Amino acid sequence: MLRYDRCRTCGIRWHREHGFELGPIALNVVITFGTLGISMVVAFIATAPDFPVGALTLGFVAGAVIVPLLVFPFTNTLWMAFDLLSHPPDERELAEAAAAVNP
Repeated sequence: MLRYDRCRTCGIRWHREHGFELGPIALNVVITFGTLGISMVVAFIATAPDFPVGALTLGFVAGAVIVPLLVFPFTNTLWMAFDLLSHPPDERELAEAAAAVNP
């Protein structure tokens, strides 16, 4: 996947500070675990009292692999929006971004 250092529209860096990647990853973990938890409850209620253990295990493992891959671009964008709201760019960062967009 091609990844740019900056937003091609506004010029703000995607990684604004050291450790920025931890936010989207943590948000991804929360969403993935929440999805798996809800799926488990629904599946167990729907298949009670005879649980198809093999099929449920395969389904949950597949979900644990697929959901984070599908959700990561959205969690990255959500975390960036949260970071920009809670830590607005200063004048230096805005000037650097403008220079990157309009060289």
